[in-house]
Amino acid sequence: MAGATLLLLPFALPLTVAVYTIVWLYTWTHDPRASTNLLRVLPLHPRRVYKCSRALWSGMLDGLGGPTIAIIFSYMVAKLSRSSRPQDTAVRDIKYGPQAKHRLDLFVPIATQQQQQGASAASSEKERFPILIIFPGYRWSKTKRARMYRPMAQTLCGDGMFVVLPRVGGVDASLEDILCDFHLTVQWVFENAVNFGGDPRRVHLMGYGAGAHLCTMYSLIVPLKTWYAQADRMSPDAQLLSSRASDQCLRRWLRKIRRVPRPVAGLILVSGVFDIASQRRYETERCIENLSATAKAFGGSREREDAWSPAAIVRRLRRCSAFIPSELFAHSVLLIHGKRDSTFVLAQSQRLFRELAEIDVPDVNMKIYANLRRVDPSIALLAPASALAQSLLEDIRASVSPSAHLNSNNLDRDNHDGGSNGTTGDSLESGSTLNHDKNSARSNSKDSKSSRGGSSSNDNSSPDETVPPGISTDADANLIAPHTADISSHISHRNDRGRRQQQQMRHRDLARCASDNSSRVTDYFSNADSPQHMMAVPSAAT
Repeated sequence: MAGATLLLLPFALPLTVAVYTIVWLYTWTHDPRASTNLLRVLPLHPRRVYKCSRALWSGMLDGLGGPTIAIIFSYMVAKLSRSSRPQDTAVRDIKYGPQAKHRLDLFVPIATQQQQQGASAASSEKERFPILIIFPGYRWSKTKRARMYRPMAQTLCGDGMFVVLPRVGGVDASLEDILCDFHLTVQWVFENAVNFGGDPRRVHLMGYGAGAHLCTMYSLIVPLKTWYAQADRMSPDAQLLSSRASDQCLRRWLRKIRRVPRPVAGLILVSGVFDIASQRRYETERCIENLSATAKAFGGSREREDAWSPAAIVRRLRRCSAFIPSELFAHSVLLIHGKRDSTFVLAQSQRLFRELAEIDVPDVNMKIYANLRRVDPSIALLAPASALAQSLLEDIRASVSPSAHLNSNNLDRDNHDGGSNGTTGDSLESGSTLNHDKNSARSNSKDSKSSRGGSSSNDNSSPDETVPPGISTDADANLIAPHTADISSHISHRNDRGRRQQQQMRHRDLARCASDNSSRVTDYFSNADSPQHMMAVPSAAT
């Protein structure tokens, strides 16, 4: 043992110097405090340097690991060996806002339109196609690289849908400015969908990384504005978030969206971050709290972190006294995440899935890829024939297409015997399909505790964050084996519409009685699932 130590001793010093050099160079180029006082921000303690270097190595594996290099290589080979350029169906540089930077590319499904032209000629009604708006950028500061997403947009367009790829934000643009630009894009799509052949009732948003975060925040604008409009009528000091400063920060960016948008039909969220406060704690444990993209976007402000955390906002909307109809949220939500992702961990998507399942969002699905780190659709869809691309296309098609949505409901009623909403029969042989029915949540509460503790679909979070309460498993999660498409499990949630309508009528009746006979309404929750009663507190005048 001593001899081996002596043999490795000559390599220890150069390796230590190399690790310190890499960490210091990355700190110098990525820490915003380095421009004022470089010596104070450079890490010196060996444990901190080790944690930081390990986080940087894991981040590099997230971006380049898995099938990324193989897909890029096959794409470049196919591009160089092509005798003719592929068909480009994009209409570029369409102006969607008042400024010169407000431009978007519209990808038209010409092939699908030509195939259905003969069938629609006999019908008097012209069929319209769904619309998918892609938010460009994995980081909040990299929203102008829309060119990188053009191959993915062209692949999705060939699947029979209009794809909109906007250019939002700019140099040193704030989150509020980026979201306002995205709002102008969505408004332009709603106003012009009928003109270019799209269906305004089937407008979906798709985001990757920070794009998934901002797509979720945009979908919460209508519920938030509705809640504040109701709460301000009852009390001028009403607040949604726990901190007054966080609530004021949330109100400030909501005021910038002057024109209330229409609710979108669905969300497709890939490798997203949805709880900024927990993400910041995770980055602090890895000693990269000042080097990450989250630190640059939110500046370490706890108020901004709370005001821009969609999972926390949905949780507060669920627990608040005012009733928000589920029709104000997106009808369908598809969450896709890699199980081994170390940048934005799997617990982020699981937390949002649980919160959306607790409120009455009609259709929530989550796909977990067991052997993948970061799931990058812009890279995966470069090779449409690969197993990963086929799995992603199948999930996106099932989320956007209403026929696929109906088929998934039928499969859901049959306990997922053959497949479920975008998963192939092969994937179910090595994966598990989980179904959540709100009516059976109480009856399965005891079984759900054991299923949450025994599920193997979460390595980065606590057992309670694996699946929502009330989930009944159709397959043994311990028998999950890697698949060629790296699918670990497909978790789906369906709400019972009759129960939801009864709850809406009950809330409205109680709110109407309370508004006639009281000045304040207090909502008492005995558990996180459903309110037991609402009590009207009489005013001082009565």
